[in-house]
Amino acid sequence: MRGEWGLGELFCLARGLGCTLGLRLGRGRGATDRGALIWLCYDALVHFALERVGPFVYLSLVGNVANSDGLIASLWKEYGKADARWVYFDPTIVSVEILTVALDGSLALFLIYAIVKEKYYRHFLVLWDFQCH
Repeated sequence: MRGEWGLGELFCLARGLGCTLGLRLGRGRGATDRGALIWLCYDALVHFALERVGPFVYLSLVGNVANSDGLIASLWKEYGKADARWVYFDPTIVSVEILTVALDGSLALFLIYAIVKEKYYRHFLVLWDFQCH
């Protein structure tokens, strides 16, 4: 074992946490609600912790991804192989990422709340959230 985490291990951990949270929040609910909660917990976790605002915007605002050696920076370097705007600060990419986490990540959290509290509007929000993906 190399003693360090790779991107694959990190995303597997996120999947495991999303599944665990979704199943825990979905106790006593039907399979459809449990499945939606698993997906939404994973979605929110990835948007807020792995992909979006935290690491990417921070790295973009204090320097650039190309000069960073961290694990999350390696994710953006992979993106950068297809489009260099992910590696160097690009205002358009950063603003799209902020919008994505602000809208889609927040929507996932709001949907988790609506499903757990059995709010009537959860059905409309689920349709809107799955259209975003």
